[in-house]
Amino acid sequence: MFRRRALITLLAVCTTTVVPGAAWAARDVTSLKQRAAAFESRSAHLDALAGKAASRHNLAMDRVQQARDDAAQSRRALATSRSALMLAGERLSERISTLYRHPDPGLVEVIVSSGSISDLMAGTEALRAAATDDARLAVTMRRRSAELAAAQDRLARAIVTARAGEREASREAARVKGLAKAQRMRLEQVRGDLRAELRVRRAGTTRAAASVGTSDPVLAAPGTEPVFPVAAPTTFSDDWLQARGGGRLHEGIDLMAAMQAPIVAVVTGTVMRPGNTPISGNRLWVRGANGDEYFYCHLDSFAEITRDGASVKAGDVVGYVGMTGDAQGTVPHLHFEIHPGGGGPIRPYPLVSAWPRVG
Repeated sequence: MFRRRALITLLAVCTTTVVPGAAWAARDVTSLKQRAAAFESRSAHLDALAGKAASRHNLAMDRVQQARDDAAQSRRALATSRSALMLAGERLSERISTLYRHPDPGLVEVIVSSGSISDLMAGTEALRAAATDDARLAVTMRRRSAELAAAQDRLARAIVTARAGEREASREAARVKGLAKAQRMRLEQVRGDLRAELRVRRAGTTRAAASVGTSDPVLAAPGTEPVFPVAAPTTFSDDWLQARGGGRLHEGIDLMAAMQAPIVAVVTGTVMRPGNTPISGNRLWVRGANGDEYFYCHLDSFAEITRDGASVKAGDVVGYVGMTGDAQGTVPHLHFEIHPGGGGPIRPYPLVSAWPRVG
């Protein structure tokens, strides 16, 4: 829907140009519309496929990291069990050696050698303590041996899981790169065709077409939506599917702005799942009435109205620009994603570039 609005704007500019020969102009406009419609369909299809593949790839990388964490934890448990087993073995060896050199006295010997009832009680208690300590050492040895075997088993499973996850991630990375390459080739081909069509029209048309999404920000009229997600001066580029830390791929667009610049709901809808995660930092979703969902993350903080299930209008402030999560130490920015119908992400640059600003 958002692509269609930008496209209609472009077509409106093109169709208002005066071109000699009414019949030729009609054919030209028809061809332009057909090519634009074909481009929109192919681009949307590739965006959807690439977005889903990127999500699968990033999930695979998350599983790889989890497996690596499990392996590290298993290695630590293995080292602890080995140390405890060695310590228990040393104590048991010392006990056996002591018994060999100085056997514990029997109960009869204790009774005979006792000078009083209190001596007898003390001697009996010492025998009981020695027997209890021996039993405890034996139990400790068995338990440590079982812990060692369990830690070795967990480590083996974690390594297998990690390797399987890495293979899956590699396959997904290759798939995403192939989709992105195909998308760029088709995009450039259609853009070349459109430029060739427009070149024969007056020069102003070409400038207007080239400026779509890159002109000075336009302020949103009351009731307009969607609106640009940051209500402050912002810089950004088309960084869709670019490489990110940990082997992940970028599923959205980074909007650079001043620290604590206001972030707004792009449509009228509902706030969902505001919270914090290690990668996203402070993050939230906004779901529009038509089911489309928008993801915001790396926020410095949330606005007072931001809570799960809260109703918001397009332009309402929901948070403030920051660099939380894995964005710490970078530059303040908002990571923003578009998920039509709540599904996989699509390339946001052409849409976000055309959205009017608030305030």
